[in-house]
Amino acid sequence: MILTPLSLELAARGRWDVVVAGTSFAAMFFVHGLAPGRRVLFVEKGPRFTHEEWLREQPNAGEHFAQASESPVAKPWVATILFGGGSNCWWGQTPRMHPNDFRLRELYGVGTDWPIGYDTLEPFYAEVEEVMEVSGGGSDHILPRSRPFPYPPHVPSRTDIALRGARPDIWHAAPTARSNGGSRPICCANGICTTCPIDSKFTITNGLPRLANGLEAGLLLETEARLVDIEGGTARGLVVRSRNGAEARIAADVVALAANPIANAAILMRSGHVCDALGRYLHEQESLSLTVDVAHRNYYGGTSITGHCYGFYDGPHRAEAAAVLVENFNAPSLLRSDRGRWTERMLIKLIGEDLPNPENRVILDETGEPAIVWHGHDDYAFRGLHRARDRLQEILPFPIEAIVNEELIETEAHIQGTHRMGTDPATSVVDPALRVHGLANVLALGAGCFPACSPANPTLTLSAVSLRAGRLL
Repeated sequence: MILTPLSLELAARGRWDVVVAGTSFAAMFFVHGLAPGRRVLFVEKGPRFTHEEWLREQPNAGEHFAQASESPVAKPWVATILFGGGSNCWWGQTPRMHPNDFRLRELYGVGTDWPIGYDTLEPFYAEVEEVMEVSGGGSDHILPRSRPFPYPPHVPSRTDIALRGARPDIWHAAPTARSNGGSRPICCANGICTTCPIDSKFTITNGLPRLANGLEAGLLLETEARLVDIEGGTARGLVVRSRNGAEARIAADVVALAANPIANAAILMRSGHVCDALGRYLHEQESLSLTVDVAHRNYYGGTSITGHCYGFYDGPHRAEAAAVLVENFNAPSLLRSDRGRWTERMLIKLIGEDLPNPENRVILDETGEPAIVWHGHDDYAFRGLHRARDRLQEILPFPIEAIVNEELIETEAHIQGTHRMGTDPATSVVDPALRVHGLANVLALGAGCFPACSPANPTLTLSAVSLRAGRLL
């Protein structure tokens, strides 16, 4: 993909086939799915950095959304505002959602089912994995695949060798876009993934040669998408505001919102779009970090997070308690002080799904900016985490000596919900093709469309559903 930076005046002068708000995973994989020859303009609120500039300047690119005065519980919600969005600072974790994550209501009587299933999304998962050059293996019996992982799994840690040897049914390599072959350097396994000094993990910047190969698109930087210009149930374009306050309308046949779930909801609200579900069901996973002393040597693996465990994930318990995905960390290493037993310690994260609550929502404040009303995670998530923590020994073939530290994580930085997908306009915002109900030429892309939560990191799934939306368009 070749991107040409434009001035606001030049961008607003013509008419575009598609204008896209945002430049992160959802935006780029959506455009990757479009038919060749489209005239595309990206509108990005933040600046653009090369990898070298990112390392040197370490910009503060996080946008912290305000808590509404009526919000009963405080919680941080953060998005990365610059070209490439969260791809700059993510850790590169790329698990697929479990097939039963799409059927939670049907199978277990809780939550909401997706209007599409795993089989529908599977070929798009595989295509995104090829573009990201994902490495992994050993999980086909849990997450069926139509083709192998593009690259083999990273070298396992010492504990992972024992875990997979004893329980290959539940333990396997963590799939990751931290390189283990392909066009980028092999992961250095130092646990500094937020910055990734060697540019090993997939980012939008280093992925551009494989994204929409041959496409030439315009890029409008440091310009915020404010609202969709709607007339007679059809979008005429996108109203934008530059950093110096100048506003303009970008005329386009299709408007695709791919900023982040909070910003997407705010844009549609400012546009006058009325829908009961809009802005509601804001959610993300809850997670518990554990430092565990064990009678087994650990570390020495080939990437930062080497293992995934599905021992607490799917099953009848989901009727009462959340599915939990277990991550086994290899770096940064946390060493014991016991002489000669320095590496006999594990850092484990338990990640639990949540049940989205319509009262957890985005609203507009008196200035038209988004604010968060948060009532907290559902008890269902905590029941799942407590169940997994209390039964941790069941998934380990060596003794647990002590859990020396446990901490609920303040945020997973996985904003989801707010413009959920469904077939009924009364209870959802977008249809299965991510088109806004009642606005055929407006799409709301990314994790905001998720009607249910999953323990799996959302990036691969939000990229796959956005890719599919581009293909369907």
